[in-house]
Amino acid sequence: MTAPDDGRFRELIGYKEDVFRICLGFSRNFADAEDLCQDAFLKAFARAGDLRQPGSLRIWLLRIARTTCLDHSRRMRRNPVDLADVVPDTAADPRTPEIASEVNESLRRLKDAVQSLPKKQREVFVLREYGGLSYEDLARVLKLRPGTVMSRLSRARRAIAAAMKEE
Repeated sequence: MTAPDDGRFRELIGYKEDVFRICLGFSRNFADAEDLCQDAFLKAFARAGDLRQPGSLRIWLLRIARTTCLDHSRRMRRNPVDLADVVPDTAADPRTPEIASEVNESLRRLKDAVQSLPKKQREVFVLREYGGLSYEDLARVLKLRPGTVMSRLSRARRAIAAAMKEE
């Protein structure tokens, strides 16, 4: 395990925002994105000696970030997290009360929007977004054609987006 020299270390750290944005895009959760970003950098530092073309450092680092996120995503599908564990506990929330209140209000609006969906749309949405099922798996579970699954999911997402925009 070779540590990067000071110049390469500084260059790696220069891509911190890029790596974080990728991690946030995959995880859609700020805390998870921070953890994934840190994991990606630890892997990059551990493998710094593997880099053959110094000019491709950014691409190499972003691939590590992507792979780290995909691995995390696969682990989460195998071991789903209970939604009660994801919802922030406002008593332990280090943010200001105003921000915590806004987050709780947004979560309440999202929950209401999901609950207001017609049953068939809600079922597809929850299985896909919370359960992480693929379109093919959804079609098998619900005994529908994949096109029907995609159509219902699209309508559900549009309805939720509209409901969130209204308030």
